[in-house]
Amino acid sequence: MEKTHSPGEAMPFNQVVHEEVHGRSDFQFPQLEMARPDLAGLPAIELGPGYTLRHYREGDAEVWGRIMSEAFTPYWNTDRFQRSFLPHFGFKPERVIFVCHEGRPVGSASAFQWPGIPRDRGYIHMVGVLREHCGRGLGYWLTLACLNRLREEGFTSAMLQTEDYRIPAIKHYLRLGFTPVLVQQEQREKWERLLERMGGRELAQRLGIAGLPVMGRFAFWWRTTMVVNYMSWLNLKSEVMRTGG
Repeated sequence: MEKTHSPGEAMPFNQVVHEEVHGRSDFQFPQLEMARPDLAGLPAIELGPGYTLRHYREGDAEVWGRIMSEAFTPYWNTDRFQRSFLPHFGFKPERVIFVCHEGRPVGSASAFQWPGIPRDRGYIHMVGVLREHCGRGLGYWLTLACLNRLREEGFTSAMLQTEDYRIPAIKHYLRLGFTPVLVQQEQREKWERLLERMGGRELAQRLGIAGLPVMGRFAFWWRTTMVVNYMSWLNLKSEVMRTGG
């Protein structure tokens, strides 16, 4: 039987605890943010037997929607891929990566560009794996594959956003060299609680949470406005193209 942990109990940092998060829709704003300051020293990819990686091919929208609908919510379906991914300025087929089991896609992640962030900083987007294939480190390998993709394209750093209940994913990100970024002051205590639960107080201290600077209010407002405006324009453009209006 899998060992469970009480909310105040530290979990061994290298232990991946499989908490059921599939289908959760409690989106947090602002999300937790993590960054990798450079893309040097990436480890080799070592998938388990039967697993392979490939990038997006024409016709993959349906399988992407199936994976993300299960990993996140039904909002991320085939239609959303066609509206928000394909026309996005960050989309390239080679940036949308699938992990396949015996040839069948079972997970995906994207190495994107994102509104409001420096052009040389990549954005890790939509890391999701089907429930039946969780526990095999596929999210780790997908994220690593995205980092390799970004490095090959000349990006110099990477960032991502997540929620505090995605503990296995956050452990993968920490192992890959991502560290917390404070978007708002209120996130300092949230990160301290989360990291102490994951690895004890020493982990929070090692990552220097107490001394992390906080993003300026104007910088946060400007970036958020850029994202909202771009996504609104993208949805409007997709709707006009769909209806022929």
